[in-house]
Amino acid sequence: MPAAGEFDLELVRRAQDGDAEALRALVEGAYPLVRRWALVRTGDPTEADDLTQDVLVHVMKRLDAFRGSARFTTWLYTVVRRAAADRFRRQARRRRLEGHPRVAAEVVPEAPASPQVRVAAAEARDVVRSFFQRLPARQREIFDLAELQGLSSAEIAERLGIEAVSVRANLFKARRTLRGLILAHHPHLAPEGSHDV
Repeated sequence: MPAAGEFDLELVRRAQDGDAEALRALVEGAYPLVRRWALVRTGDPTEADDLTQDVLVHVMKRLDAFRGSARFTTWLYTVVRRAAADRFRRQARRRRLEGHPRVAAEVVPEAPASPQVRVAAAEARDVVRSFFQRLPARQREIFDLAELQGLSSAEIAERLGIEAVSVRANLFKARRTLRGLILAHHPHLAPEGSHDV
């Protein structure tokens, strides 16, 4: 792979031409990214595993759909988003057919208090992860791409097909929400000066 997170287009072309080794290498290289994106979309490790499998099967069967007009990661991310949306629609339809009320997204519970003093960084990571699941899907997606994957607003805008100003607005809202939740529930974890914001 050339740049971080980007795929060698020659490898993609060979896989499209039927080279089994190239396809295997492409799928293996795509797995970590797809799994990460699936986890962001679903918020559940088991669901993410299922979604990852669906996406990788789609990639193997429909790699010819990639035309090269955008970066391969952009195309791959679109496949993940569509597969997640299809999965959520099927689940909603199934719940309606079964007569169950719509289930709200689960919030990851905090770990029970330990008698030993926890390392502040580990505690903060767990707290942020639990609050992260409370963000609206778009904010969660953009926060992950910006803060955890290090993409710029322009790169995120290209990947999601939205304006960069919308990316920045959603990122601002996500940061503000997370900061507010941390201040309200775990003020001792907030950075110095956050209480005045």
